[in-house]
Amino acid sequence: DLKFLPLILITIFISWLVLFVRWYILTRKHGINIKTKENLLVFLSGFALAISPVKSGELIKSIILKNNFGISRSKTVPIILLERFYDILGTIAVALIGITFLELGSGIVLFSVIAFLIFIFSITYSKRGFKIILWLLTRIKFLNKYSTNLEESHEIIRKSSSPQIICGCTGLTILFRIVEAIGITFVFLAVGMNLIDFFQLASIYSSSIILGSISMSPGGLGVTEGSFAGVLTLHGFELQAALVLAIIIRFFTLWFAVIVGLISLRLLGLIRKKSKN
Repeated sequence: DLKFLPLILITIFISWLVLFVRWYILTRKHGINIKTKENLLVFLSGFALAISPVKSGELIKSIILKNNFGISRSKTVPIILLERFYDILGTIAVALIGITFLELGSGIVLFSVIAFLIFIFSITYSKRGFKIILWLLTRIKFLNKYSTNLEESHEIIRKSSSPQIICGCTGLTILFRIVEAIGITFVFLAVGMNLIDFFQLASIYSSSIILGSISMSPGGLGVTEGSFAGVLTLHGFELQAALVLAIIIRFFTLWFAVIVGLISLRLLGLIRKKSKN
């Protein structure tokens, strides 16, 4: 039913604005003061490479801030990495809301991820552990060029990891997943399929996102859709219908984001060209 299309697009876009608030808080805290409109475009531009593994392509925001506004990468790269940390933390929190509806194996995966995050965060928070992480980054070809920008970034990570910031940023991620789930609910209504419990839906989709991230496939492609469809079949959906539904949902939550990211990159280019003239 096409009457739901505007509702789906608007709701998904609003969910991104929630994440922009998180980005705005982190950038302002570290003295990155650019116009809100341009900051929003920088944030949305990161979606252009959303299909990269674990959203590593969002490091493009660091390049944009360096080239367009002269802001050092040593300031921006750690903020982007912290975004990923808060992404996973908040998404796990939403997934745990409905953990009782999932198979035990899924629960083990989620708790394992939590334990891993706590371990990594603890290491990164100490100066010696941070140097070990940097050394490991130099072993990864794609991230090697960013490792030098992280050498002076330990204090930024510590400042962005206070209890208030952790709670606030994780809370915004949870709100993002809930608003996103509202958009997914509209997709269910648009295709005329029976709805499942709202928080259960949010939990299932969040769990699928986590599994997609763990797989390290670009944008979690295949794994996210497959795991989401697989769990839907446990709730009475036919496999073929569940897969089609998963692909439609991912169009709005992933590919729509890529399109918006590319448009934002273009608009930033026009603004930069205009300012030079």
